[in-house]
Amino acid sequence: MKNLLPSLLAISASLSPHTSEAFAPSNVECSSRTRSTTHLSATADSSRRDFLSNVATAAASASALVLSPLPSVADVSDGNVLPQGAAQFSRVIKVRAQLSSVAKRVTENADEIDKKEWDQIDNFLRTVYGAGEDMKVIAKGIFDPEKKTQAEKDIKLLQGLVQAAQKPVANKDAKGFGVVAAKADGLFEEFFDLLRDVPDEL
Repeated sequence: MKNLLPSLLAISASLSPHTSEAFAPSNVECSSRTRSTTHLSATADSSRRDFLSNVATAAASASALVLSPLPSVADVSDGNVLPQGAAQFSRVIKVRAQLSSVAKRVTENADEIDKKEWDQIDNFLRTVYGAGEDMKVIAKGIFDPEKKTQAEKDIKLLQGLVQAAQKPVANKDAKGFGVVAAKADGLFEEFFDLLRDVPDEL
C-alpha cells in the first residue's frame, strides 16, 4: 500500500497538466471569445449611437414643428378668405337674398308664423342693419363723388327702414312688414347700380 501511493501520486502529477488543459479554454477558443466580446461591444456601441442619433433626429424634428411659424389663417394669397371689400359685398348680397325670402314667407304664409318665428324675424332685422355697415365699407371704393354721396344716402335710408320694420314685426303685421321689406330691397338694388362704373350710354 505504501509503495502504491507514490505511484498514484506520480501518475496524478503526470496527468494533471493534461487535466487542467482539458478544462482550460484553448487559444483558439480564447481568441474566438475575445473576438465575440469585441463584436458584441462594437454592436452595442453602434446600436447606442444609432439610438442616440434617432433620438436627436426626432428631437430636431419636434423642435422644428414647434418653432416653425404657423401659416396665417387669414392669408388672402392662399385664397382662404375674401379680400377687404369683396367679403362685405358677399355678405350684403346674401342678406338681401335672405330678406327677400323672409318677406315672401311673411306675406304668403302669415297664418303659419308663430311668436317664436316673429322673434327670429326681429333678430334677423339686426343682421340687415349690420349689412348697412358693410355697405359703408363698400361705398368707400366708389370714385364718383355723386354716386358715393347717393350710396351713403341709400345706406342711411336702408338702416332707417330696418328700424321702422321692428314695429310691424312686433305687431305681427305681415302686410306692413312686406311693404318695408320691398322698399329695402329697392334700396339694395339702387346701391348695387351705383357700383357700376360703366357709362349709361354704353
